[in-house]
Amino acid sequence: MKTDRPYTCVSCDFYDTLEIFAMRKNQVKVIYLDPSQQKHTLISTIKNLVTRDKEEYLIMLSDLEIRLDRILEINKVN
Repeated sequence: MKTDRPYTCVSCDFYDTLEIFAMRKNQVKVIYLDPSQQKHTLISTIKNLVTRDKEEYLIMLSDLEIRLDRILEINKVN
């Protein structure tokens, strides 16, 4: 899922938060931009975090991949 905008690394703190959400299997609300810059909101569970070609992605339960630098907001759902 390559995009024309170069990947921007996310902070270690943000990555750690994502790892905790994934490890605990928390349901999360993710607001993100797709490659065409359209905003989307998704409520799901993080299945995995992967690095591919020096870009990091969330893999959601539905197998949707979200590049980490496209995430605008992510919060645990109560």
